[in-house]
Amino acid sequence: MSKAAQVAAELEAAFFRCAPQARKKRTSEAEWAGALGRFQAQAREIRRRHALGVIGRARAAFLLQPRLIAAGIPPDVVRKLVFSLVLNSFS
Repeated sequence: MSKAAQVAAELEAAFFRCAPQARKKRTSEAEWAGALGRFQAQAREIRRRHALGVIGRARAAFLLQPRLIAAGIPPDVVRKLVFSLVLNSFS
């Protein structure tokens, strides 16, 4: 497994640890905002621990997209999440 693939797997696990758990009622925007903040903090830690360069971070973000889509996250949400990740945690 490449280093970028390993980082993508860690990011996927971090996302599901931070995401609000499914319930019968709709999750509030505030809960998602808090989850996104926790995910970005964990993503910064993962980036620092693995010390990926610019290309490695881009590959990890690219590899994360199909993993989240395969896990059932809507593609539009994945696109926004990865864009936010690149701008806030991987820059």
